[in-house]
Amino acid sequence: MASGNTSNPGESSRETQQRQYMAAPSPRIVPKPVPQGQLQDPRTFQLDQIRRRFSPLETRGDDNEAVLKFRIVPSDPDFPYEIAALQCTMTVPLNYPQVYPTLRVTNKEMERGYQINVEKGFNDIVSRMANRGTLLQCLNTLDRELETLLAERKAETIKITANPIRGAVSEASVYYKEPSAQSTRAATAVVPRPYSPPPALTYTSEQLEKAKKKRDMDTRQLEARLGRLPLYKKSYDGLTYTVPIEPRKRSELPQSLKFIKAIDLIVPAKYNLEPCTIELPGVVSEEIPALLDNFKSWVLQNPDVSLFAHINKLSQSMHLMAVKPISQEPLQITETTQEVSKPAATKADSAQIEGENKDKGKSHIVVIPRPPEWSTAVGGHSSDSDEYDESPSDLDEETDEEDLEGTNLANAPAQGPERGILLSFPNLELYGIELLELITLNLTVKCERCKDLTDVTNIKDSAKGDHSTIKTTTCKKCSTQISVGFRMDLMHSNCIRAGYLDLEGCTVSDMLPSHFTPSCSECSTPYPAPGIVSVRGDATMAICRQCHKRMTLKIPEIKFLQVSATNVRASQAPRKKKVERLGIKAGEQLPNRGRCSHYSKSYRWFRFSCCNKVFPCDKCHDKACDHPNEHANRMICGYCSREQNYRPEDCGVCHASLVARAGKGFWEGGKGTRDKNKMSRKDPRKYKRKPGTVKKE
Repeated sequence: MASGNTSNPGESSRETQQRQYMAAPSPRIVPKPVPQGQLQDPRTFQLDQIRRRFSPLETRGDDNEAVLKFRIVPSDPDFPYEIAALQCTMTVPLNYPQVYPTLRVTNKEMERGYQINVEKGFNDIVSRMANRGTLLQCLNTLDRELETLLAERKAETIKITANPIRGAVSEASVYYKEPSAQSTRAATAVVPRPYSPPPALTYTSEQLEKAKKKRDMDTRQLEARLGRLPLYKKSYDGLTYTVPIEPRKRSELPQSLKFIKAIDLIVPAKYNLEPCTIELPGVVSEEIPALLDNFKSWVLQNPDVSLFAHINKLSQSMHLMAVKPISQEPLQITETTQEVSKPAATKADSAQIEGENKDKGKSHIVVIPRPPEWSTAVGGHSSDSDEYDESPSDLDEETDEEDLEGTNLANAPAQGPERGILLSFPNLELYGIELLELITLNLTVKCERCKDLTDVTNIKDSAKGDHSTIKTTTCKKCSTQISVGFRMDLMHSNCIRAGYLDLEGCTVSDMLPSHFTPSCSECSTPYPAPGIVSVRGDATMAICRQCHKRMTLKIPEIKFLQVSATNVRASQAPRKKKVERLGIKAGEQLPNRGRCSHYSKSYRWFRFSCCNKVFPCDKCHDKACDHPNEHANRMICGYCSREQNYRPEDCGVCHASLVARAGKGFWEGGKGTRDKNKMSRKDPRKYKRKPGTVKKE
């Protein structure tokens, strides 16, 4: 008899066979596919990656190797070092990847020891990755490890300086001896002269002190004007300034210079005894030597001009400096003279010369009206000026070589006196716009009397003396007359003044969206009326109707500044608001407890919001003032003389009742009800001494 636990041998063998033939699961990890270009030509494929990623400037070396110059911007947002980008020059040999590439760092603000650390770090990365990674992956790894490499100890370097060799033969010391008729094959006789190095320039202590003051003043002006711009940077030693620049005619620049945004201005320690120079980091072009030479010649010919004026000159004439040498005359700082035939000296001329000699003995202090950067220098040159004086050759350049000889800036029509409130747009951005006019101004003004805001719209230019364009209105609150006049000024890339405001009875608060008329920088065609509407913080774009070029206007900021050509006299200066003296003292009662002849049961004074003055009641206010009263939101208690917010019945400090309470029919010591007809029958005074009776004796 078989047991119930006995299993079928056929079934067990079948299960064993199924387990034996069950296939193991295949792994799902798929290796990253290798591009076909990497397999066929890894050097070309990886160079194309570098070109797409960094857009380098590519040249060929002596052995036909690829030399790439590009910038690596640190990707770490918390990068602790003040390095905007890593200037790199990478050399990729022809037999790469069998021979490793090399990298050289060319940042001038970085010492050579730290540059060597970065270069060694790149070599370690390349050798560590061997052929497993591409050039782009090596550079990405360098970007991630850049902070670690710069934190290492600076590599030790040695500076080798060659000593001058005495008796060296130079081209200037070689003399040629003509052969005689008897010996035509005689060698040329070389007579060496002892070498003498050029003498070093020496300066007196007075010159050095004057140059130091000049340098401090110019660099301080440069930092004040450009210090808040995003591209501005100053080196640790204070000799190199990275300055943002906007060329006047960017479209006419060579292709390699069209996208330039900033330059390096090198100001030597002995500036202006030694000229300042410029460098264009990251830009390699054939036009750079001509640009640097022309700028240096301009600086040498005009040593007394400020650094800011040099930058302005470069911005205006970069398209000319980069293509051809410019012959310029020295900039006249004090006077502008022309070579003309001089007649015989007259008495008037001699008297004028004597007057000039007397003026030389006067004080050197010149009072400059605010703001100094917008002032017109008279009889001298101010180093704080935004603009620089132009010689006739400069005018020829900026007008495309037109015949403007004999033109003198002194003969230009003088502007009107600076008075009123100056309206300007700091950091004004103009793209494709040659000239900008504010033709219709809309403002929000504040009444001088009640401080209420009023919108004044459609304000036209009144610079020509047309008083019909002056807008006149009245305050909606206190009916004060308000007058607003606007004298327009032309704006361009070097002038941010929109004009001057003449206000009466009000002060300016803000500018509303207004109408501007831009002129195209390509064809000088003004935009048709009514112009474009712009306001602070907006970027407005328009298309020229003539050449269809895009014009962009952006007003980041609006500034109102009170200016005056002369100092305001003390008698004409606005008087300070008199301190209100009410003759009261906190804790004591008001005179007559604050009562007046109009309301004998009111024990308080009121401060009316319309004029901020204190009166016992509204009738007292109307009697003293010529404007309608408004609800008083503050009061002064008649018992404790403390000013507080308005309360209907009692004081918030001493809790005294400030209004007459409703009578309850009792005498209350004479302060309650005295009319016996209204007096309560419970009060004994209701029946005592009725009218017409005599007191009993």
